[in-house]
Amino acid sequence: MTSYNYTAETEPRRQRMARNKGKRAKAGNEEKARWKATFADDPIDLQHLPQKSLVLRARAILEAVSNGAPWHQFNGKRLRHDRDVVSVPLGRRYRILFRTDDGSPQPVSVMSHESYNGTKPGNR
Repeated sequence: MTSYNYTAETEPRRQRMARNKGKRAKAGNEEKARWKATFADDPIDLQHLPQKSLVLRARAILEAVSNGAPWHQFNGKRLRHDRDVVSVPLGRRYRILFRTDDGSPQPVSVMSHESYNGTKPGNR
């Protein structure tokens, strides 16, 4: 079995790779910081959503509903036990809840489907 010998030719390559890895890590940290900064403008907390696509979908729904789009077009449904609350699905596991006390829907929270099911009376 032949062992790999480090030569003067391979060492600069290793240094270049390490330097580029540091640049990528720095760029990744800056990107994460920019992404986290976007959560400050959201009307409700979206940071606990696990995927970027869910956050973007939630933001699109929140913006559309705040601009007057009916929640029906996002498959929103009123809760049976509290008709003032509307649930809009974000996907299979997450829901946005809106309260419609004043007629116009106001976002309340984003929660997982498991938490959402736990809010029903008699399910504790």
